[in-house]
Amino acid sequence: MSSKRIGFAASLAMLKDGIEFICTGRLHRNFFQFLLCLGLLFSLATPTTAAAVSSNGEFSGGISFRVEAPEPDVEKAVQDVTQDQIIHGTYSYEKEKILYGAHAAESSSAFREPPEPGKTFYKVAEKILAPRFFRESGDIGTITVRYIITPAGASASIVRIEAIFVDARRDVHASQGDVENAEFTAIKQRLEEIQGQRNSTENKVKEEARKQQQVEAEKMAISENAIRQAESSGNDTPETELALKVEDLRRKVERRVKSGGTPLKSAPFKSASTIQSLPAKAEVVVVVLTPYWYGVETEDGHRGWLHRSEVEPVP
Repeated sequence: MSSKRIGFAASLAMLKDGIEFICTGRLHRNFFQFLLCLGLLFSLATPTTAAAVSSNGEFSGGISFRVEAPEPDVEKAVQDVTQDQIIHGTYSYEKEKILYGAHAAESSSAFREPPEPGKTFYKVAEKILAPRFFRESGDIGTITVRYIITPAGASASIVRIEAIFVDARRDVHASQGDVENAEFTAIKQRLEEIQGQRNSTENKVKEEARKQQQVEAEKMAISENAIRQAESSGNDTPETELALKVEDLRRKVERRVKSGGTPLKSAPFKSASTIQSLPAKAEVVVVVLTPYWYGVETEDGHRGWLHRSEVEPVP
């Protein structure tokens, strides 16, 4: 009989002794061994976790947050927070409840488990004395915060934040969640600032474009009125003069694409989506003017934006 079967038979015998003790009150000599075996069986049946282990045996796996914002905006907000020199949500001294001295880091060996898939960022603060809200953190050591960003669709992202304190004896003290929540609050505030600045810039550009469009419309109305007057005056105005005015007006509103593959943008920004790529020498009609962009209409009826440097007057 194999050793595994002998061990299993012995366990059954001890289990039988334990059941008989419960039923009859007679204590067998194998009963205490039964209790030990039962504890071992329970311990083997308990699932483990991949989270970091603290010095008191507790686990810390971080907190995941869903952000309704595109990944590039979330990434910029996280990068800014890693560079703000603060570990949010903890402190060492009651008289100074903001913990300064942190810095961004490209990597860290503090975490025993590798990061989940995604873009990973770190913030580290060294020589910190007994930071609050880390379990049993009574020594001096280093706080490390890890941020992992993964996309959750076209306009949402998941930010996972993990914080641990590693003391001078290399014992890991798990965060109680205060740091993760406070760091995420800082990320949300920075994200709102980024989006607010973009909206303000876009509104200014749109307003400037509207004013420029109004000015150009007035100029075109004046030019069209001049053409009508020239046409109605008959022999008083030579045909060559009328043709020159028409040609001048055409030059003002028509442009030609310089090189092939020029992107027609959906908005007057380099980061805006591309509607279509235009071939070289494609002619467009200018309908909106801004200091750096033309709002144009293509020959096939598409409307979009071209940078002024990408077009030239029609010869």
